[in-house]
Amino acid sequence: MDNFTFRRGQGLTWVVCEPLERAGFKNAFSTRAGGVSPLPADALSLGNLRQDERERVFENRRRFLAAIGAADWALVTARQIHSAEVCRVGDAGQARREPPACDALAADLARTLLAVQTADCLPILIGDSRTRAFAAVHAGWRGTLARIVARTVERMQHDYDSRPADLCAALGPAIGPCCFEVGPEVVGQFAREFSWAGEIIAARREEGKALLDLNRANLYQLLDCGVGAESVFDSALCTVCRNDLFFSYRRERGAERPVGRLMGVIGKDK
Repeated sequence: MDNFTFRRGQGLTWVVCEPLERAGFKNAFSTRAGGVSPLPADALSLGNLRQDERERVFENRRRFLAAIGAADWALVTARQIHSAEVCRVGDAGQARREPPACDALAADLARTLLAVQTADCLPILIGDSRTRAFAAVHAGWRGTLARIVARTVERMQHDYDSRPADLCAALGPAIGPCCFEVGPEVVGQFAREFSWAGEIIAARREEGKALLDLNRANLYQLLDCGVGAESVFDSALCTVCRNDLFFSYRRERGAERPVGRLMGVIGKDK
């Protein structure tokens, strides 16, 4: 939790990456309490529209944006598909249109929040201190395998003339290496794809299962892109271990009930 703080207001609690905030970017990772969704009760679910009433989700979003001081900002989300697709947001009107099918959003607009929704997958927020461009990334194991965060950095370089050395990245709450067990097929794919796979796979078992470190995998991808190690900040908050604070698809789905969604957001005032 170094470089991250819990903030509280209007009955809600959220997590902020302080270095990203000091660089001029409003950012927040939500927690699960303080809303109106019955997941199981008074939950701040900010997504999962198929298993929650839209009116509840939109009320939760209203509360969240008001609490973080962005009540009148545009909120742009994505229809996340576990891909390596990155979409540029060219105007705030995108908030009123159908969410694009992608797993990362990038923009340089003022008073517009880019958002990714998670319930174990890793949310990554990126800000460029020089050009003021920013991005939000949804990195599950499939997106990580497809190098979604590296593709986002490349897109920022192409569209906004970003330099990796100027980027600051925050890794939010996600399933940790303590809890993320994957099967042998996933282990094999990572081993074939990355030279450093041995450093993100641990506790191998006879049946081929192992623990996967999503946070470190995305850290290494950022470093490979040229982002400085001193500019990548990891909250190290595990959504499974801290299910009291965060939604966890893996932990809660066993009860065969709908699972809420957290939200990681980033934007700038001007």
